[in-house]
Amino acid sequence: MGRTDEELLTAIRSGSRAAWGELFARHADAAWRTAHAIVHDHARAEDIVQDSFVRAIRAEERFDRRRSFRPWLLRIVTNRAIDVQRHEQFSVPGEVDLPDSVGVEENDPADVRGALARLDPDRRAVIVLRYWLDLSPAEIADRMQLPVGTVGSRLSRALDELAAYLEVTGNA
Repeated sequence: MGRTDEELLTAIRSGSRAAWGELFARHADAAWRTAHAIVHDHARAEDIVQDSFVRAIRAEERFDRRRSFRPWLLRIVTNRAIDVQRHEQFSVPGEVDLPDSVGVEENDPADVRGALARLDPDRRAVIVLRYWLDLSPAEIADRMQLPVGTVGSRLSRALDELAAYLEVTGNA
């Protein structure tokens, strides 16, 4: 049986490159999927994952050892991906199954992607986390370090904005 995340973090603190590699291999796929769902760019997602791991290791003294490492890391990945979106505003999420109230069925997928791209990065992130990664509002709140009510508000406003954008295009 392999070492626990806690054991790996201790080994990394002692300078073990092998422990770093093992921890990275264990969590990189989930981290990449999270980053990619937000930025929708393979290379940028890889950069975000690498940067997030470095940030996590540098800040590991702030990590609450009573909790699991993966959710903490994925929160860092999510926040980093949102930061990248805010600063670069370059990509559009792919296909997302949104509620019927948005009128996705009547719209061209490119129109839906375009409407998603127009959302504020924070609102786009909650849409992606909720409807693409299928996270509950509580899981989104934990990942983004927000109150659940704020997540609900962002989801509601984002869905309203999406519906309005799609109506403007004449397709809703």
